Amino acid sequence: MNNNIILKNTYIVIILLIIFIFPISIYATSRSELENQSQELDKKIQETHTEIQGVKSQMSKELTQINRLNIQITEYQSEVEDLENKITGLESEISEKNSFIAQKEADFAEKKAILEKRLVAIYEAGNTSYLDMLLSSKGLSDFISKYYLITELTNCDNELLSSIEEERAVIALERDELNSKKDQVEQAKNTAERKKNTLNLTISEKNVMVSSLSAEEKELEAQLEELEEDKRAITRELSKYASSGGSITPVAPSAAGYISPLAGKTKANITTGFYGYKGHTGADFACSSGTPVLAVKAGTVITSTALRRSNGSYRSYGEYVAINHHDGTITLYAHMLSGSRTVNQGDVVVQGQQIGQVGSTGNSTGPHLHFEVRVGTNATAVNPSQYLP
Repeated sequence: MNNNIILKNTYIVIILLIIFIFPISIYATSRSELENQSQELDKKIQETHTEIQGVKSQMSKELTQINRLNIQITEYQSEVEDLENKITGLESEISEKNSFIAQKEADFAEKKAILEKRLVAIYEAGNTSYLDMLLSSKGLSDFISKYYLITELTNCDNELLSSIEEERAVIALERDELNSKKDQVEQAKNTAERKKNTLNLTISEKNVMVSSLSAEEKELEAQLEELEEDKRAITRELSKYASSGGSITPVAPSAAGYISPLAGKTKANITTGFYGYKGHTGADFACSSGTPVLAVKAGTVITSTALRRSNGSYRSYGEYVAINHHDGTITLYAHMLSGSRTVNQGDVVVQGQQIGQVGSTGNSTGPHLHFEVRVGTNATAVNPSQYLP
């Protein structure tokens, strides 16, 4: 690429930034206002070296709206998946309860049959009472023997009656819980159906808007949609690892003990910050290509891979690594230099260990590190700056 093309592209980026990101007020009259605006513009130009600003600086009003719809679609899809998982879990519990109740009913029927036989035996014995049996004893030894037998029979009858009543109470309780689970399933199915309808309407709305885009805008839209899909897939994958280790309450940010993923940099060096799970899900550090990327804390590598399209080109996060710190948090490092990852899935890393190098793979317009912190069993993205020094 010659200098004229580079210069031309620079002008285009600056013009787009002025139009779409930081419109300078024509009413600014004071020198301080102009200086402040100039500083803000310089900051925004620097931020074009990140994947979000790099794409959004080229977005029209329509494409911006479509991106919002893509984010909504991701949200609805996640909610539908959560509801479907809940339904599956409830149905599994219902199946287990049905089996449990069936076993309890079988036990109840068996004990009831024993009691009925006992009552029949007493009835067939006529009016003979326990006192008659004792008085008919032939001697002290016979009396003691019969007394012991009567005591055991009485205890057996009482235990049997208590056991039957206990089984009856357990069955009634389990049936109540079973009906409650069935109600929850029905409610979850109704909610999921409403969410699916909303999802389909949002997709239809987006498709109508996409049809009016230019070829260049459609290409950008495809990248944004691709990014949302990859983020959703990554979240699903990370949540599997997070939930498989049991329920762990995420460590408090102040007690996490993270170091910076880049030596010599702090959260003050973040060029693009976190602005919500539905938007930019991490923090970006613009820095030189090849800068070592460090594990912020000891843990186990759960993902070390590259996201590529069918033609081999990088997409969305590009080369990235995710580490489970076994404290309820997972960290993710994206857009690393091609071939620079030094760890593999299953590797145990120590704090400060190099795991790759800063690059610009995927949705990125310049060398930078995209850093994320995920917490809880759902691997929810949270603001990383609160964990960083």
